[in-house]
Amino acid sequence: MSTPRAETPPVTGRARLGPDELLMPSPKLRADQYLLVLVNACSAVDPVDSVGLSAATGIAAKNCGLVPVFAMNSGLLVKGHRRATYLPSEKGRYVARAFKRGEAEGLAAIRNKWKGQWFARAVKDRCRYGPVSREALVAKLLTAARAGSERIKRAHILLDLMVAVGLVTVEESGELHWFEGVSPAHAAGTDPHSANISREEARADDSAEESPTGEALSDTTEEASDRAGHEERSARQEGPEMPEAEVPRPRTEAPAQDQALVESGVGGDLLSLLLPPILLADLTRLTQAEVLELHSHLTAVTALTAKLRGHRVT
Repeated sequence: MSTPRAETPPVTGRARLGPDELLMPSPKLRADQYLLVLVNACSAVDPVDSVGLSAATGIAAKNCGLVPVFAMNSGLLVKGHRRATYLPSEKGRYVARAFKRGEAEGLAAIRNKWKGQWFARAVKDRCRYGPVSREALVAKLLTAARAGSERIKRAHILLDLMVAVGLVTVEESGELHWFEGVSPAHAAGTDPHSANISREEARADDSAEESPTGEALSDTTEEASDRAGHEERSARQEGPEMPEAEVPRPRTEAPAQDQALVESGVGGDLLSLLLPPILLADLTRLTQAEVLELHSHLTAVTALTAKLRGHRVT
C-alpha cells in the first residue's frame, strides 16, 4: 500500500531573501508613507518601535515595522537596546537635523547619505548616457539586487522612493533621469542659503563612510570596466592624430562650377541662396532624384545644426 504524498504548498513568492539578494523596501507602503516613517525614526531621541512610529505617523504599526530594516541597511538606523527597537545612526541624526531646518534640506541630506548606496549607484550608472524609461530602471534595480521578477513591486517602490527624495527626476517626456541636485518639486521652497549650511558637517560625515565591500566592489569594478571600454572605443574611432587644421584664406574668385551662378547675379554664397523663400512651385524645376537628394541634404543639415546647438533630435 503506497504512502500518500504530502501536498506541495503553493508558491506565493520568496518569504526570505536569496543568498546574495539585496534588500529593497516593502511594497505595502507608498513612497510618501515610507519617507514619513523614516524621518520620524531618524528624529527619535529614545529607542523607538513600530507602535511608537505608528502613534507619530498615523500609519498602521505592522506597516511601520517594515521600514526600519531597509533603513538599517541604508545606514540611517541602528538596533536599539531592547528587542524590536531602533535608534538613528549618526547619518540618521544628520538627516533629522536637516529636516528641522526645512524639508528641502532634509531631502538633500537623505540624498547625500544615499548616493553611495548600491541602488543609487545602479540607477546613476544606467542613466549615464541620458534619461531612460521607468521599466529600464526597474530592470536595473532587480539586476543589481540579484532579485527575481517576483520582487518587481519592491523595485517600483524603491524607485518611487528615489524620486521622492530627488535622486531621480521625471523628465517632460516621462522618462527618468539621475539628478544629484534639488528636486524640481521642492526647488521653489528652497532657502537660498541652504546650500551653505552644514557643508562641513556633511564632509566630516562623508569622510567616515565605510569602504564599499561585496556588491560595492563589484559595481565599482564594473563601472571602471565600462569607462575603460568606452575610452578604448573612442580612441579607435578617433584614429591617428590629425595634423593641425589651417584656416583657409578668403576666395578672390569663384570656382569654375560656380561661375554660372555668379554671372546670373545670384551669387555663390549659401546665405544669399537660402534667404529668398523657396516656393513649392520652384521644385518643379528639379527631377525626382534631385528632390530626394535635396530632402536628404536638408535633413542632414537640420540634424547636425541641432546637435551643434545642443538640442535632442527626435
